[in-house]
Amino acid sequence: MRVVVDLPEPDMGVGGERLWAVPLGDDVYEIRSSPWHVRNINWGDRVKAVAESEDKWPTFISVVKRSGHRTMHIYLLEEGRERREELLAEINRLGASYENADSSMYAVDCGPDVDVVPVFSYFDELKRNGVLDFRISEY
Repeated sequence: MRVVVDLPEPDMGVGGERLWAVPLGDDVYEIRSSPWHVRNINWGDRVKAVAESEDKWPTFISVVKRSGHRTMHIYLLEEGRERREELLAEINRLGASYENADSSMYAVDCGPDVDVVPVFSYFDELKRNGVLDFRISEY
């Protein structure tokens, strides 16, 4: 099942995103993928979503309950692509996981037990050094 999330301010030419989700009943779904562009939903969040009709995917309305996960989106610049394995290993060492979009763009998931400050600091340093660009989702 997918939940459609419209992006009112398209980023990177994307006007919306479809996230994997598990239906829980009463138009509530648990998100089961890390978003690539959406910044107000994270892995495991429970969301309210309503379908216009039975042949359409439900469209996101609001977050019902936060999971405690935090998503960061990173885009590797040329130097970052050259250091990809090192960077990905450090993400795992810091306790986070990631999903690869195209070997340049990654959705990094920090679970509730992961301290996001060291991950954020690591990405901030890499951004200052021209290795990557990143965004952090809302919590």
